[in-house]
Amino acid sequence: MRPRATAASGRVLCLAAAATLLLSPASSAQVVPPDRPPGAPTSPSIRPLRTRNVILVTVDGLRIQELFTGMDPIVSRKEKRSGIYDLERARTRYWRNTPEERRAALLPFFWSNLALQGIVLGNKWKGSSVHTKNPHLFSAPGYAEILTGQYQPDVLSNDVKRYPHPTVLEFVRRQLGLGKRQVATFGSWEGFATLSSSEEGAFFTNAGYERVPSEIETARMAYLGDLQFEIMALWEEGRSDAVTFNLALEYLRAQRPRLLYIALDESDDWAHARRYDRLLDYINVFDAYLKTLWETVQSLDGYSGRTTLIVTTDHGRGITPTDWVEHDEGIEGSADIWIAVIGPDTPDRGEVAPYPTVHQADVAATLLRFFGLDPGAFNPEAGPPIPAALQPDSAP
Repeated sequence: MRPRATAASGRVLCLAAAATLLLSPASSAQVVPPDRPPGAPTSPSIRPLRTRNVILVTVDGLRIQELFTGMDPIVSRKEKRSGIYDLERARTRYWRNTPEERRAALLPFFWSNLALQGIVLGNKWKGSSVHTKNPHLFSAPGYAEILTGQYQPDVLSNDVKRYPHPTVLEFVRRQLGLGKRQVATFGSWEGFATLSSSEEGAFFTNAGYERVPSEIETARMAYLGDLQFEIMALWEEGRSDAVTFNLALEYLRAQRPRLLYIALDESDDWAHARRYDRLLDYINVFDAYLKTLWETVQSLDGYSGRTTLIVTTDHGRGITPTDWVEHDEGIEGSADIWIAVIGPDTPDRGEVAPYPTVHQADVAATLLRFFGLDPGAFNPEAGPPIPAALQPDSAP
């Protein structure tokens, strides 16, 4: 859950319901893509890129501890503090002797496949740190920083409201002359709709408990739209990530957007609920989401070999058996985040460490570079592109 002004309670979804929902019914380009309108600005220093499409995925409050070291021995030591219902089951599924083995057990596709096709930054134990610039260390300020490229001082709460700061999603659509359905946001929390753009209706959004409009709704979207109201979450703020993810996946297949943002929540919810076993289960489900997403991308014409995936989080969280459930200014660990970039224009380096510190604010400029756009034209105050995310002759 996203705290209002400080870390607060969370929303929890029955994982069994999520698992049920997951049952399915089933070459090179120029920097300026061929369908970009004449005169669209580019940076002359960027070499020809293969990326044509970008998918941005955020997963709320997923700590560097779980991503880089798997099941945390500190948090999981005592069942009362961790909320683990069946420690033997959790250890059987996720405990291994080394951090590398534990993270592979928790996120098998990410570490055995996805990470090897790009870079992963943020393992501070190996000398690679990714930090927020905003000092608040909860959701709305983090998402605003990701999407606008800078800390926005007026984003002070998680109240659902629209801010006047243009986002990278709006900029891409405008600069590439894309239709409103060619840029899209799917989010579990309704706040993602307003945080994604400074203007209502700037592009397609579906966030919170919301149906897809009938004019573009497929049969599977209709099914998921009905099912979202039948899944009983512990809190009412947001719908199941299983609904959000599968709607986004169906939209990808049907509408073929150039820029897709998928914003997931349940990693934060299970932590706020102090259920470390369910958090681990969810992270394992999230890994399956990434597998399905990447395999779908590779199966689609115009996406295979031409799509960059950026995955990150909005904030970290506490590191002790007491405060791992929370995140906020003053809670150690809340500023520690991570970024993964995978795609045809990113070196196949896997985990990169040591590496100079990068920031959450650098995501926007990095995303823009994959479209051949000048980050300075978007926001002169934005963080710089991440050099490691681009091949050496493409880096700034």
